[in-house]
Amino acid sequence: MVNRVYEYMGRHQMAAEGTRVLAAVSGGADSMCLLEVLRELKDRAGFELRVLHVHHGLRESAEGDLAHVESYCQAAGIPFQAVRVEAGTYAAANGMSVEEAARTLRYEALMRAADEWDEKARAEQTSAAVSSTAEAPSHTAEAPLGYSDPGACRIAVAHHIEDQAETVLFNLVRGSRLAGLRGMLPVNGRIIRPMLELSRGEIEAFLNERGISWREDETNEDIRYSRNRLRKEVMPLLRQINAGAVEHIARAAQEAAQTESYLRGETERVLEAGCVREPVPGRQVPVIKMKIPVLLREADLIRRRVVYALIAEAAGGRKDLQDVHVRAVLELAQKQGNGVLDVVDSVSVRKSYDLLYFYKGGVPEDVLSEAARWPKSAGEYSCRAFPFGGDLASVPRNQYTKWFDYDKIGTFPEFRNRREGDRITLDGSGKSKSIARYMIDAKIPAQLRGQIVLPAAESEILWVPMPSAEEAADTAGRINAAFKVSPETRRILEIRWEPDTGISHS
Repeated sequence: MVNRVYEYMGRHQMAAEGTRVLAAVSGGADSMCLLEVLRELKDRAGFELRVLHVHHGLRESAEGDLAHVESYCQAAGIPFQAVRVEAGTYAAANGMSVEEAARTLRYEALMRAADEWDEKARAEQTSAAVSSTAEAPSHTAEAPLGYSDPGACRIAVAHHIEDQAETVLFNLVRGSRLAGLRGMLPVNGRIIRPMLELSRGEIEAFLNERGISWREDETNEDIRYSRNRLRKEVMPLLRQINAGAVEHIARAAQEAAQTESYLRGETERVLEAGCVREPVPGRQVPVIKMKIPVLLREADLIRRRVVYALIAEAAGGRKDLQDVHVRAVLELAQKQGNGVLDVVDSVSVRKSYDLLYFYKGGVPEDVLSEAARWPKSAGEYSCRAFPFGGDLASVPRNQYTKWFDYDKIGTFPEFRNRREGDRITLDGSGKSKSIARYMIDAKIPAQLRGQIVLPAAESEILWVPMPSAEEAADTAGRINAAFKVSPETRRILEIRWEPDTGISHS
């Protein structure tokens, strides 16, 4: 068993040489086995070992548990620390079950002890680096210890394969997503689970063989607790159906973990391709903008994961977020026209043509106007006139500079907002469209259409600038076909869109 745990820890890089391992030991069979195995492996693997016992203040017999663990540690020469908490009081004050309160307080105590051990080690390393005349590694004195640091403290807990199967079933019946079907991970942050492939039977046989006693928690027999009911009633029934049920559930959890890892990568890929976070003046949290075409080209599973991640980010957490909220946002994304949807925890989602906006705290009317980059003043334009040599290859083809036949226009343009009767000629046949209709077809947000400043010659709009090559519709950025440059053009009128500059006529 010791060799199996050693190999498992190495496979999952749980404790490299120089690591500090804080073992959570309750005194039960599982944790006593963990402690005995780690005691034997600490010199072989080169890690430091300490023990933390949490007394939850729930049972009189818990005093015996504490004494049992402390006695073992004294005999083995392992540093021991006990922390007392009041799980019953905490549960009543926070509206949670005693079981949940005990777990919360236990992990808080473990994390706090691990942090204190890290801090003490960092202080000792810094002191040694300062006093030493030899050159010390840079990370020793400067970098704070983190979970990726091979010397940082890990917290070892004693979960085994039956615990894994119970966790998967528990998450499944609660309606968990795929991430919950992974069960418990071998390594999760600083938490390590060296015995996740061992069975309870193997653990007890190992302890009996070595003559190591353990304490029984009488509350483990109380089937009022959900996990105890799974352990005592459901799992035996599953074993009757198939003797390998536990192992099969654990293997499914491993596959779910691998699948979740792959899907998480795919979700990040889509977010990277289609998501932009834009600061808005006067708002601490940026508006999250998602490109609908990027979202909808993915399979439904990835779409749902992306939307779930975006709502959770806007909300600042996943509490109360359900699949019905995700489905509602996807329906909004696929519907014709625009709309606003309130989802969860004051988060709203707004559809504006090809974009979804995720934000918290009501519907901000300035969101689209701040995010879109159409010209809003005449000062963002410059223009000049000059002779044309007839080379059509020299006509610029970028979105910010356009050339026109100056002789056909006959004057410098006026830079103004749209007016009733304004039109734009679409092709050489003279087909035209009202600028109001054009802006609708170009998917320019309704809130912005009256704010955009355009170059005009009387009632002819010369050009509707494109805000972004990626965000604008195909029709945006079109110039008026009636004034296009041709081989017969003798003079050019160049109009440039230059945000934040003054207009100049030369």
